[in-house]
Amino acid sequence: MIKLSRERTLRVLDVHGWSGVLLGLALYVVVFTGAIAVFADELGLWSVSGRDVQSPLTQSIDRHVRPLSGQVDERYLEDVNLFNNPAGELVVFFHTHETTPNGQIEDIGVRYRLDAKTGEVLARDEGYGKDLPDDPASALERFLVDLHVNLHAPDPWGLYLTGILGLVLLVSAISGIILHRHLIKDMFLSPRQSSRALKARDQHNLAATWSVPFSIILALTGAFFSFAISLGLPVIAMTAFGGDQEKMIETLIGVPEPGDETPHQLANLDTILAKSKSMTGTDPVFLSVIHWGRADAKALTFHWPHGGDINATQHQFDAASGEYLGSKPRIGTQPSTGNTLFNLISALHFGNFAGWFSKLIWLVLGLALCYVTLSGLQLWVIRREAEQQWQWMAKALSTVGYGLPFSLVTASIAFLFAQGLGWSSAWPAWGFLLGSAACVLVARRTSDLTSLNATFRQWLGWSLLSLPVLRTLSSGELWVFLLQAGNVWVILLDLTWIFLGLYYLRKEPRSVPSLTEAPAC
Repeated sequence: MIKLSRERTLRVLDVHGWSGVLLGLALYVVVFTGAIAVFADELGLWSVSGRDVQSPLTQSIDRHVRPLSGQVDERYLEDVNLFNNPAGELVVFFHTHETTPNGQIEDIGVRYRLDAKTGEVLARDEGYGKDLPDDPASALERFLVDLHVNLHAPDPWGLYLTGILGLVLLVSAISGIILHRHLIKDMFLSPRQSSRALKARDQHNLAATWSVPFSIILALTGAFFSFAISLGLPVIAMTAFGGDQEKMIETLIGVPEPGDETPHQLANLDTILAKSKSMTGTDPVFLSVIHWGRADAKALTFHWPHGGDINATQHQFDAASGEYLGSKPRIGTQPSTGNTLFNLISALHFGNFAGWFSKLIWLVLGLALCYVTLSGLQLWVIRREAEQQWQWMAKALSTVGYGLPFSLVTASIAFLFAQGLGWSSAWPAWGFLLGSAACVLVARRTSDLTSLNATFRQWLGWSLLSLPVLRTLSSGELWVFLLQAGNVWVILLDLTWIFLGLYYLRKEPRSVPSLTEAPAC
């Protein structure tokens, strides 16, 4: 319990309330999309109805990739990245690094998409990495992640905004702790039924108390990633490396200096990947080969956390001989405090340290934080019911609260249509914009809040129920075929959409929802 004078309590209350009012809805967007993005890989897998090859980097890929190295400019052999997209296709990016006229270091090279089984070249694109066409199979997953990371705003402004929102969340969490006069007691609070305002406040306090630790973790780690990329790296480049961005990147990630440039046959990639899997017990998800075709070539494999370890791991090989050189820190070339902290921050932010179990916990905590955000704003409105100038906030809460998940569903619907008809990978963005515009339009034309919420629930329910149908029609993959291919996640997500759709189509409330019925959470 923190004791404050009445005057200081009112000041903290103002900070807590106004920080939420000014940026609360934007914070809700970032937190909600972040909670969903925890399952971005699984959503990407669902969006293409699974894949025939579950682990492309455990297939025989050397015979497919090696011939391609002779078909690209020799300078693009400096760095080669291999990974798979949600459809199980193998992506191979031969590239080097160049300084653009605006002074930025950019990847430039040739990117192939291959059938992981047959090696058939499905697409070949050349140019700067940021200018290459979007991978159509990754369009929905990428749209969701970018919406969370930078709100699809131009660089670096999107990162600035999400970083600021992280700090707003931190301010709200700390000021909330200060305002809680009985922090431990409120964890077991039974909401009072005597009035709507008291009940709303008690429910908000109860949810907020349990969400405080997660709020602080999410705020600190999210702000770190936003500002480290948008501000930290440029500042380090200017102060510690005299503006040499390439030298900074090599130092931070530990790219080896050129040693022996003598041409040398590359070791078999399948053997390297098999060794990496045997040491970790998990499939590698990324392979990088530096100085392809030279005596000083190095290969680096990446694995997600496993075996009770909360950290992702990297393993380095001599790519000329195939000899294992040991594990490699994600930051620098030697174990360090900085690398340990970076691993901890990554694990706490992304929530993937214990597979699907920790992801599920992070999803639930994220949605609970959404409820806290919306219920806090609704509490602000309830306290100002008599002030006409604040009534727009009630409609805005419903529009954004329901509109965000509905627009994400319409983005998914647009992607499924694009997949079936061969349209551009930009359609998820168009679907999101159309869904958002529809919500704003109906909100402007509906004056009664109860009717507005009923409309949004119907839209959300029917659109969710349409997802399994459209996915099946666009791909032709029935559940029986998905079971045979081991794509269980697709079936689980289909069932999730059906359950949520039926939930939102249940009998409508007779009056304006209270804070027990937060729109999206």
